[in-house]
Amino acid sequence: KTVLKHGLSVTVVYDELPPELIERYSCSQFQFHKVEMSEHDRRYGVNDVRYFFFKRLVESKPEWQYVFIVDAFDVRIGMSPCSGLKQDTLYIGIEQDRLKSHPWMKARFSKMGGKYDQWYRTKIQAKTKILNCGITGGSRPMIMKLLRRMTEVLQDPALAIRKKQEDINLNMAALNYIIYNEFEGSFSSGAPVHSVYKRFEAKRTDVWFIHK
Repeated sequence: KTVLKHGLSVTVVYDELPPELIERYSCSQFQFHKVEMSEHDRRYGVNDVRYFFFKRLVESKPEWQYVFIVDAFDVRIGMSPCSGLKQDTLYIGIEQDRLKSHPWMKARFSKMGGKYDQWYRTKIQAKTKILNCGITGGSRPMIMKLLRRMTEVLQDPALAIRKKQEDINLNMAALNYIIYNEFEGSFSSGAPVHSVYKRFEAKRTDVWFIHK
């Protein structure tokens, strides 16, 4: 509803949905794009494998000059971002928790191993906050650079987890590594991009996205 209210367009990437749901909600502004999960390594978790589908979809739509990738159920539109977008900026969600002291993030980087884990343990500042995959977007060149790097890192044969028989769920760690190392000075988080993460500021109209 918030998408249509603000005149934006959405493409929902899915693997399985009831046909009646698709028929009911499809329109020029709200479309559905089916993907086949079996095309990729079955060890990838849904939150990781989606980046391969996002990359292919954006590549197939050269008319998309600005693109945002957002969580389907956690994110609502507060106001249209169109008037505030800059060509050379990547927009991304940020949490209130610190990256270095977060047990779950520490475990993810440990599973990545190598240069990724070394960066986490030795390079990040104590006050650096966690960047969140739930909101990413920007101009076509910026989002394509991010998607290329995400798929490259997730496929890195040197990842420690590839030596074990475990599912791969590294998207959050990969995102933080890429943004803080390769987009320094060219990304924007917080207002006016999004509300305070997990504060449930549902009534805000001064931000583009309301994230939980």
